[in-house]
Amino acid sequence: MNKKLTKKQEMIRSQLMLRAVVWDIFKIKDEDEYRLKSELESFGVPVIQMQKQTERNSSGEKYERAAACLVELGILEKEALLITEDNDMADYAYRQRDTNGCYGMGVVCYETETSRNDVSADMIVLGFEEIGIQFLDRVLKRRNGAPWNILYTERTMVREITLEDLDELYALYDGEGITDYTEPLYERQKEEAYTSSYIAYMYYYYGYGMWIVRDRKTGALVGRAGIEHRDIGNEVLMELGYLIGKQYQNKGYATEVCEAILAYAKEEIGINELHCFIHPDNHASLHLAEKLGFQMAEQFDSEKEELMHLRMHLR
Repeated sequence: MNKKLTKKQEMIRSQLMLRAVVWDIFKIKDEDEYRLKSELESFGVPVIQMQKQTERNSSGEKYERAAACLVELGILEKEALLITEDNDMADYAYRQRDTNGCYGMGVVCYETETSRNDVSADMIVLGFEEIGIQFLDRVLKRRNGAPWNILYTERTMVREITLEDLDELYALYDGEGITDYTEPLYERQKEEAYTSSYIAYMYYYYGYGMWIVRDRKTGALVGRAGIEHRDIGNEVLMELGYLIGKQYQNKGYATEVCEAILAYAKEEIGINELHCFIHPDNHASLHLAEKLGFQMAEQFDSEKEELMHLRMHLR
């Protein structure tokens, strides 16, 4: 690595699935390409530069050359991402997931003026201005069914849920007072089916949802937090949700995590407004929402409504 990484960057590096990038682009040479390659190399992710294809080389031959380079580096194909402007190469590489024992590389296709819109790829990009190592790592993780690491705070890491988290979640929900104002988990079989569907649809299509919060030092489950959808009449509102385990309450964890999620919602997802729906007896949650900057959205009528509605503008 050419430069010393910060503590946050070291944490990101330790969580990367991406171990190599195969670069198969020749039509652009700009500062964004240089920046991205430099960032990858600074994180210890080698960039394998492909040679320009001749008429005598098939996409299969070119792919096998790239795969051979990965073998020399001791890297599996499923740990590598191909970035290509060649539609035929993208199509060939994308099909390897069905025939290759290591599941093939992930595929990012750089779309040019002559590119087909129906090219097979895990992601199609028009340029590299806003693309960095975490973006590429997330493309590869989604392609391999691995959870995204969403953000890091001083004491926690927030990531997508997996089925392996369920045992600890059941223990969390068994804690004193945890389900006083929130729904309990389903019975095991139904919860597993729900979680699998949630991963496949909510995370895949929206890129956000309710996440797992873990202690950065110990890996212990701290709680859950994230952004969900709530149907209100004909509207779908973006709702901030949070649940912190008993042993971590009154220690600032909820504030720390929720403040980071608010920043993520604004800067990474582009959300303009978030909402909270809180039972009037849940004083701790109401206090946190107000501390975060949420304000009452409408007059609360206890005879007609069970939950208090709070709103926060992010822009």
